[in-house]
Amino acid sequence: MKEELLELLYSANNSEIGICVETTNPEMLRQKLYAVRREYDGEFDQLSFIISPMNRADLWIVNKEQGNGEE
Repeated sequence: MKEELLELLYSANNSEIGICVETTNPEMLRQKLYAVRREYDGEFDQLSFIISPMNRADLWIVNKEQGNGEE
């Protein structure tokens, strides 16, 4: 499971703006991603985890650093 979570984090980290993950429980996924992110000493700090306001079934993993073009 941790490998799958890391794959999501790396995928979003390497994406221009981030990724969208469809899940049955976006809040649980978000909490698991926060836990994994803490283990990696700042490597994924530029990622935000946002539950989609459009359908509440997607979790957006947004790359703040790449997405705004400033950092």
